[in-house]
Amino acid sequence: MTRISVGDASLTNILARQGAELRANVQRASAEVTTGRQSDIAAALRGDVSPLLAIDASLARLAAYKTTAADAAFQTAAQQSAMAGLSLLARGITTTLLSSRDFPTPAQVNTVVADARGRLASAVNLLNTQAAGRAVFSGVATDTVPLGTSEDLLTALETAAAGAATAGQVAAAVANWFADPLGFGAFYQGGAPLSPVPIAPGEAAELSTTSLDPAIRDTLAGFAMAALIDRGILAGDPEERAQLAQRAGQELLTSEDSRIVLAARIGTVEAQVETARTRNAAEETALGILRSDIGSVDPYEAATRLETARAQLESLYLVTARVSRLSLVEFLR
Repeated sequence: MTRISVGDASLTNILARQGAELRANVQRASAEVTTGRQSDIAAALRGDVSPLLAIDASLARLAAYKTTAADAAFQTAAQQSAMAGLSLLARGITTTLLSSRDFPTPAQVNTVVADARGRLASAVNLLNTQAAGRAVFSGVATDTVPLGTSEDLLTALETAAAGAATAGQVAAAVANWFADPLGFGAFYQGGAPLSPVPIAPGEAAELSTTSLDPAIRDTLAGFAMAALIDRGILAGDPEERAQLAQRAGQELLTSEDSRIVLAARIGTVEAQVETARTRNAAEETALGILRSDIGSVDPYEAATRLETARAQLESLYLVTARVSRLSLVEFLR
């Protein structure tokens, strides 16, 4: 049996430490060859990691803008869809209402006002649209739909128009109620308009549209005038009923320009948000590439270091085997 002296034991410890270091070098070089990234970025940057921190901060900000811009895009798309539906409802009945005084029989007026009552209900449902559980026309009160039911609205208008005996008086009562903060303003269940939402560095989207917007309010007033006839207002006076139906058509026709302007305003914000999202995505990609370049390694240089470390480790195994008269397999155990 071979005896190992104190000097041999010291040499064995030295070889063991060198073996551990070389194995670590092999593992580190292997990881860098596989991933293409530095295993110790701080060391590669000589301790100056400020560029990397700046890039990470910018990426974090862009991630936040990505979320807010996506929410803004979702909201404007839902509002635009609702406005398109509202305009479609109005266009589908305006001409017929305007012709109400020319109808040969009261029954035809009854038919068109019944249609208007159904369209009012549909309009209210459109304005109560929710996107991802958030009411889009309620301002800051996103957890509450902005309007009550169409029947509740008509009940409130019947109270406001109590005692009206002519189409003009009913139309005036309806207009006053919709303009009154204690009328439609109190019927509105939403909150104040949303503040501008940041969607990109130095840029915010205006999402202030609520159901209190004049274009929306006037459109509802037009539907409501006709719907009140279906609820029995001015009963027994076919001429006044037909005249009120005609006034309802005039209200819907007059409010058409306001609806177009509102839809265009929402569309402008929608386009602004989409442009910001595209720009943010491009910047995020560029920063990602830059960050990757900062921590990247030269594949050829990394492969050379790996082969060098492997060769050194093999040489160490041979030396260790000769010193201890062991095989490489036994040394690895």
